[in-house]
Amino acid sequence: MSKNRKKQSEETALVALQPSTEITILPPESGVVGEFLDNVRNAFRARAMRMNGLMNRINETGQRMEGLLRMAAERIDAAEARLEDDLRGQGLLADSEPEE
Repeated sequence: MSKNRKKQSEETALVALQPSTEITILPPESGVVGEFLDNVRNAFRARAMRMNGLMNRINETGQRMEGLLRMAAERIDAAEARLEDDLRGQGLLADSEPEE
């Protein structure tokens, strides 16, 4: 049975195109395909612009938040130091021994 298949595949002939047949080759980005590619390209460009704008806003918000957190940490440290000084001045807090 495999011999029959080999014979059939060997007997297959290629058919040549008629010389009078005209084939028009268009640039890859012309016609409907080109319009589709332009639409897709524009959609991706618009999405990239929107995402870039959102990322900029997120970055700015993050920087503002970082500044606020740093300021709050500094205020907490200053308030803690003032409280310790006040408690030491009133004698309610013993002087701490320096750590080795």
